[in-house]
Amino acid sequence: MAHKLKIVLQGPDPKITRTVIVPEKFNFEQLHIVIQCVMNWENQHLYEFNLGAPYASDSISPEEADDGFAAFTESRFKKYDAEQTHLSEFFNGQIKKMNYTYDFGDDWIHSISVLKKPTEEVLFPKCVKGENAAPIEDIGGIWGFYDLLEAIAKKRKTAEDKEMLEWYGIPKGKAYNEVYGFDIDEVNQRLIDAFR
Repeated sequence: MAHKLKIVLQGPDPKITRTVIVPEKFNFEQLHIVIQCVMNWENQHLYEFNLGAPYASDSISPEEADDGFAAFTESRFKKYDAEQTHLSEFFNGQIKKMNYTYDFGDDWIHSISVLKKPTEEVLFPKCVKGENAAPIEDIGGIWGFYDLLEAIAKKRKTAEDKEMLEWYGIPKGKAYNEVYGFDIDEVNQRLIDAFR
């Protein structure tokens, strides 16, 4: 069997979504890698899955994350090791939704909804649907993302705008989606490369 999941990045408007099918045997470390691939991120920061509210509920994270962030989380919540915890422990009817936070500086919070189980088997994860380009790595959170989009849209760009566009690799006259747009074929190739 497999799991079908809808991932929605909270905050941006219009919504940034991805729908994926992943093998049932996957653990949460592997789901983290799937999300990195479908959002076109580079796996440079810590992450955490929360069974309830972000930062304030039972969580699933890499074992090494506990040491650096223990002071920020309540000890009353249960912590699971992402490599030792399988999706089937939570996604086979136990819960319908959870949160995933990536990069505790930029604070990208995603909701993950468990959809109806697919009838197809998959050996590798695959993205079956997606909308809109995700923010690039280390942009400065939602406000940095909006600042970049605003700089791109300006007719008369300041020196600061031009420097920002050059820093983030946006050529003159190009829209964000033209440079970093969602391409399902590229995403699926990244997934194959990551899990081959």
